[in-house]
Amino acid sequence: MSDQLTQDLEYDVIFGVFPPGARIIEDRVMEIYGAKRHAVRNAFAELEARGLLVRRPNRGVEVVDFTPDEVDALYDVRIILETAAAERTDLPCDPQIAARLNDIAKRHETAVNEQDLRAVFWLNQEFHEVQYSCCGNPRLAELISKHARAAQPIRVIKYEDRVHMKQIVSQHYDIIAAMRGTSQDALVAAVRAHLPASAEAYRTLYNRRFGARAQPA
Repeated sequence: MSDQLTQDLEYDVIFGVFPPGARIIEDRVMEIYGAKRHAVRNAFAELEARGLLVRRPNRGVEVVDFTPDEVDALYDVRIILETAAAERTDLPCDPQIAARLNDIAKRHETAVNEQDLRAVFWLNQEFHEVQYSCCGNPRLAELISKHARAAQPIRVIKYEDRVHMKQIVSQHYDIIAAMRGTSQDALVAAVRAHLPASAEAYRTLYNRRFGARAQPA
């Protein structure tokens, strides 16, 4: 029950049921999800560790609300980590890994076409976890996963943009093609190309909400 609650709460945070900056109250979560208090507290702790919730003195638990500068810093770290993993990935990758990635990419493409956003979210996560498991450094893969999960509320901003999502689908296949090849530079380029658009979209949305000169609270 605790794992399912964490998954459901993570999804609802990422997709804005609980918007950025919103307080999340234990009793309300217990009521909405039919959960016990200890399960809610465990879910809060897990999502805090994933960078989606923050505990503030005298205010309780809130959804993280990134400023554009914080988003830029997060994506800068992601580029460093993910290109480092690409540089360390043995090429060509195991054909079974390539086949698995291709299967996930196809299911992700179907979910995008059907606008099944929950499936888009989980399949994208699965794709990149398999991808970065090939870097030969479990600690690096774990760091990548942690920062990718923290970025999910930023990434989903573009989920309903069909042009953007078509590009994301294409980039997944580009990554697979590079992993089947022998050029480290090609894989690094494919990984780097996959990152910036959501961060740029978040800055535009934030400035629309608060003004271009908005400062963090």
